[in-house]
Amino acid sequence: MEHALAILLVLSVDRSLRVQRTTVHEQRMLAVSIVVALGVVQLIVMLIPTNGPFGETDLWLETALPDVLFDTAVILVIAAGLWRGRRWAWIIAIILAAINIIIGLLAVLVRVAVVLSIEEDAAGSVQGDLDVTASAGVLWLAYLIFLIVTRAAFRVWRRARSLGGTPVSVDEVKQIIKKDGGGTLSWMTTWDNMEYLRTSSGGIVPFQLRSGAAIALADPLGPPEGHADSVREFIAAAEEHAVTPCFFSASARTREHLPEGWQALTVADDTIIDLAGLTFQGKAWARVRQSFSRAEREGMTFRLTRLAEVSWGTRQQLKAISESWVGDKGLPEMRFTLGTLHEAEDPEVRLALAISPEGDVDGLLSWLPVYGAGGRIDGWTLDLMRRRDGGFGAVMEFLIGSSAKAFSEEGAEILSLSGAPLAHESPVDEGGIASLLSRMGGMLEPVYGFRSLHQFKKKFNPRYEPIYLLYRDEGDLARIGGGLTRAFLPDATLRQFTAAGVDLIRS
Repeated sequence: MEHALAILLVLSVDRSLRVQRTTVHEQRMLAVSIVVALGVVQLIVMLIPTNGPFGETDLWLETALPDVLFDTAVILVIAAGLWRGRRWAWIIAIILAAINIIIGLLAVLVRVAVVLSIEEDAAGSVQGDLDVTASAGVLWLAYLIFLIVTRAAFRVWRRARSLGGTPVSVDEVKQIIKKDGGGTLSWMTTWDNMEYLRTSSGGIVPFQLRSGAAIALADPLGPPEGHADSVREFIAAAEEHAVTPCFFSASARTREHLPEGWQALTVADDTIIDLAGLTFQGKAWARVRQSFSRAEREGMTFRLTRLAEVSWGTRQQLKAISESWVGDKGLPEMRFTLGTLHEAEDPEVRLALAISPEGDVDGLLSWLPVYGAGGRIDGWTLDLMRRRDGGFGAVMEFLIGSSAKAFSEEGAEILSLSGAPLAHESPVDEGGIASLLSRMGGMLEPVYGFRSLHQFKKKFNPRYEPIYLLYRDEGDLARIGGGLTRAFLPDATLRQFTAAGVDLIRS
């Protein structure tokens, strides 16, 4: 009883002793916790003789077994539904509470009848069991009142397919990015499979709904002064539809607007090259200068273009290089924050090509625009990286260095080499979840080479900005993990996942 009262006080008041409003997520969690606790109490009383504030009880195994087993089965079913905010689970919980309240009332009437009809010594053997039944009825009555008060938290009839709101087109998203600016990953929110939530401040939150998780990608779009409202409204919409909200690849700007108690986990580091005054001078740039000298000796040429502008033959070469790279992995190309040639077809996206003297494409990069306010392009973000087997050895250093030169001459301020997933070098104090992600990154290294990519980017002397996964608490991570897996590999089959897992174990 002491623990129960302490929990209720913590959930209902803050340190200033003012009553605080619980969130929809907390109401659902409390509804599940209470009904499971009531079920556990019934099992304990049935299996073990007790002696508590309401008297002694005998073993109920024979007399109460059907009643308790029925309650337990129903509780297991409705607990899962209440966690997801299902209305049908709320209705069944109301009915179950009403049945137990009626049983409690009957126990009170029987107790009164027993006391009045037989002597006190004879009545004592049954009073304990009746008192426990009556007290359980009181607890169910309190639970019934709680369910009625929090009924708005249980309005979901079926699995959510969207978060509602007025539709938003990709063209509108692009216009908002150009008008109000965005981050280094904002252009990725215009890709396929994205959904959008329009907020009251004129902003838009891009997200994907995967495996019961609403995963917002990067930072909210729209006027900077409305970002706090966008964060709050996205969380509220996700909780209303009984899906788990989180922000993936978000910056510190979104982290600042999180509700109290939310957690932040660094999942990658955005590697940024400042283009102002870039000369490639000094020892730190020796490898990049060497790639320029070698490319000149071997007759390599650099070309900055768009996919729609290249010839049919060049396009076929790009397709062959990409398919060769994918064929070695055993899993499909990753999506979500990793693009393909399909995303490179966007006329806003630039291609950097390394062409050999024979006219072969030895390597390619795709660059996404980074817009500032007012339609000005402040920089470019690296997306696609592919090279031809047996081609120019230093092709990636040559392409990135040449792109940096070209964009600097155009007036761009930054070049983002983006972040490699699961390649963040976590300090010891980041906790167990960071340690787990670090181990996962090591396991996936033979398949995707994220850590090798992270080490490669150090050649360009970037500065680092953390990229976060923002979530409510550790209890959401299992669902978020499943959602992210499906977001990154939406087309992967169970057979491919199994084969990749076996290969990882062998390695």
